[in-house]
This record gives sequence, C-alpha cells and structure tokens, in this order.
Amino acid sequence: MSVDLPSLDLLRSLSDRHVLAAVASSPGVTRAAVAATTGLSKPTVSQSVARLLDTGVLAEGERTTGGRGRAGTTLTVDAAAGCALAVQAGPGGVVGELVALDGRILATRRRAVSVPVTSRALGRALVEVCRALASDSPGPVRVVTVSVADPVDRRTGRVVELPESPFLVGELDVVDLLEGVVPVRPVVDNDVSWALLAEQARGVAAGVDDVLQLYLDDGMGAAILTGGRLLHGSRGLAGEIAYAQAHAPARGSRRAVSDTLIGCVEALGYLQPRGRAVDTTRLVADLDADRPTALAVAEAVAGVARAHAYLLDPELVVLSGGWGRHTRIVDAVTTTLGDAGGVTATVAPAEVTDDAPLVGARATAVDALLDTWLVA
Repeated sequence: MSVDLPSLDLLRSLSDRHVLAAVASSPGVTRAAVAATTGLSKPTVSQSVARLLDTGVLAEGERTTGGRGRAGTTLTVDAAAGCALAVQAGPGGVVGELVALDGRILATRRRAVSVPVTSRALGRALVEVCRALASDSPGPVRVVTVSVADPVDRRTGRVVELPESPFLVGELDVVDLLEGVVPVRPVVDNDVSWALLAEQARGVAAGVDDVLQLYLDDGMGAAILTGGRLLHGSRGLAGEIAYAQAHAPARGSRRAVSDTLIGCVEALGYLQPRGRAVDTTRLVADLDADRPTALAVAEAVAGVARAHAYLLDPELVVLSGGWGRHTRIVDAVTTTLGDAGGVTATVAPAEVTDDAPLVGARATAVDALLDTWLVA
C-alpha cells in the first residue's frame, strides 16, 4: 500500500513558516536561537533563512558577541518587504493601523464621522484612512482587514442593512470602495467577530474552540466560534441577538413583555431618544442601583444566552461591551445557565476591552501577512 508523503515544497513551506514566525516574535534572534525555539535542525533553519533572505522579508543585523558557542548574525523582519492594514470603522469614525509582520504598529490614522453615521460619510473616511496608510507603508500592502459595526455578507464584503441598526444608514460596500486604493481584496467582518478573535488571541477565550460572545453596548450583537471557526451564516446574520426572542417584566406592570431583545430594552425604557441605540450610561447607572427595570434587562439577556447555549453548546460565554461586562449581567447569565439542565458553559467578562475589534483585526492581519511569503 503506497503512502503519500509530503512534497519537498510543503516541507520547506512549513519550515519557513516556523522560522519566520520565530523571528517575528523575537526580533534580533540568531539562527541558533531559532533552531532552539522551533525544534528544527540548524541546517534546516539555515536553509529557511537563506530562502527568506532572498525574498527580502528577513534582514541580517549585527553579529553577536560574547556568551557560549559561536557568534552569529541577528535576524529581523524587514517591513519594506510588505505590511498589513488593520482598520476599524464604526459610529466613532475610522481608525486604521499600518502593521509590520513582527506586530509593530508603524503608523496610525484616524477620521471622525458625525452621528448619525451614513454610508457615504463612513465610506469616505475609510478610503481616506486606507489611502494615507498605504502611502505611509515602507513596502507593498499585502493584507487588509476591516471591521465594521454591522453584519457583513462575507461573500461580497457588503454591509447588510437591518431595520433596527443603531448606527449605519445606507449600504456600505467596502470591497468596491477600496478597489484601487489598496492592492489586495480586504477581509471584511463584523466588529463583534473581530472582538471574539481578539479574546481568542490574548484574552479569556485563549485555547477555547467553542465560544459565544455577547456584545452589549449602544448596539447589541454576538459572535460565535464553533470548532475553532467563526460562524457567520449564509449572509452574515448569525449572532444578531437584538432580534432574538426575549422575555422581561414590563416597566410599571407585573405583566411580562415578550418581544425581541431590542423590543424588551425599548419597553423597559433604555433606548436613546430619536434612535435605536441603547442608553448605555443610564442602563449602567440603574444596574449599579439595582433598579428593577435594569435587572429585568439582565433577565432578558440571560434568557437569550440560555437559548443560544442550548443551540450552540459553547464551552465559554464571554460578555463584553459597556454594560455587558456589568456584574449584574454576568451574575444573571451565570445563574440562568447554571439552572439550565445540561448546559456546562463557563461565563466570563471579556478581558480585551480597549479597541477589541481593532485588536482582533490586527492579529488576523499579522497571521495572514505571515502566509503571504510562504510557498503554496
């Protein structure tokens, strides 16, 4: 019986990836240090380094002196060989970063957008930021990741318009907008999905493959990781918990409200005037004060989390956002899932709280950038 052995090109590609990743994570290392870190033989490392020097992604530095053993030259990533753009577009405007393979942020650009946010204004700011960052880059832009504050059809990169969206007004086609501005097709996704990837990269979800993350702030949404992969649905609508069925006591009445989650929040008096955004400041204050209406919102969220836990069977439920991490929300979800027969998910507040979608987009961009230099 014949056995298919990996091709030489594949073995070289795997070796190059390990070597490149080792140098990117520890700039200034020597070949010997890379061999010790990766477990590859010194000849294999030397061959990989030679190939990567030829492509221009690695550069040699000064020779090391002192210590035990032979001296060697240090290795660093050369940003002139190519960089990535990571961009976050939402109600606060657009912020973008120019990122090198070793994770260095080489430049940051921002553009404010007035509220209510329109697709035209957001698109214009997005183009301006990406064009400026591309000009800042010391080498070709090889990867672009974009986070937007609405569901995204991953097949087309277009934002999906929903009637209860608190932010974007009008359709936004990121791929079309950035054609000719950046040389590669951007990877576009919803901000909560990027935030979940940030939690997996450096937060409470590290090493966990089945995660439900609820984002509760001015807007409400969720991201789902199943088997280590993000679940988007056919048009990117997976995780739109604002439309999930929920139950809560009505304000000033003993009669329960049965509506969508955003309908319950509205019935309890926590939507901002003249809009569909949650009044986060007032809701947090009422949660602090244990007001019955705010605790009813917590119960409604907990019911939605329970329904999703039975459907998805996550190992971990992460709570994020301005009021999602509040102790009363965490306690309500923990208690409700604990009382649900058969559900064993752990509940935890998010650890990555500052620019989480941008952190996730950046981490993904660096990983994708690594692959652009390797043999297919």
